[in-house]
Amino acid sequence: MGAGFLIAVFLNLPLYHYIHDMDWFWTENFVMSALALCLEYMTTFFHELGHTLFAWLYGYPTIPVFDFAHGGGLAISVSGQSYLIRGAALVMIGYGAYMLRDFTPFMIGLAVLGIFVLATSFSEDTHMSIVDFMGPGAEALVAGFLLTRALLDISPGGVMERLLNAVFGFGMLLQVFIKGFALLRNDAYRLVYFEQKGTHGFGDFDKISERFLSLGFDGVVTIWLALACLCLIVPFLLYWKDKHSRD
Repeated sequence: MGAGFLIAVFLNLPLYHYIHDMDWFWTENFVMSALALCLEYMTTFFHELGHTLFAWLYGYPTIPVFDFAHGGGLAISVSGQSYLIRGAALVMIGYGAYMLRDFTPFMIGLAVLGIFVLATSFSEDTHMSIVDFMGPGAEALVAGFLLTRALLDISPGGVMERLLNAVFGFGMLLQVFIKGFALLRNDAYRLVYFEQKGTHGFGDFDKISERFLSLGFDGVVTIWLALACLCLIVPFLLYWKDKHSRD
């Protein structure tokens, strides 16, 4: 786990350098830049899957793609909301909960997800904000899942897979913290975020804050950081519980 954390820090040095314009010329080499870019695109992959999954749950047929023109990715909805797709998604969640009835935590999780989707599907502002948030939210959640696999040593691939789980788990969470605190405190990076994709206000947090003015941009980013903190703490709590249950 220690080695995974150190590698994750190393992979994020170019990102920190870029965001804060540090005088770290030694991070501007091909190897570090290429490795950092690999981590960035892995994060983008899960980011767009998060958007895509929740878009489908709310009835919007959506395709995730990488955006090689502007960087990052896009989740493109190919049509408007379909009540048939939304109903099918709820049926699949219910069926999944039934099939996992012997695994109580998974059954409860799917049941809560189904109730949540149903309760929030009637307000467009609400469910579109959830779709927008679950892009960055998926980054933190997947990272927490990978850290849990690493800490509990449940990787079927052995030591190497455990190391990779730790590297990508810590690495993706570090990206969340670096970007999140920069969005709150770094005006230059905040402007870059606002002007992404060659337009204005296209970022997930900008769109959510426009719909919920009382929450504001800083409030949305703070929720993202709080989720990342949970995804860092919970795996260690599960590790502590597992360790003491074996003693």
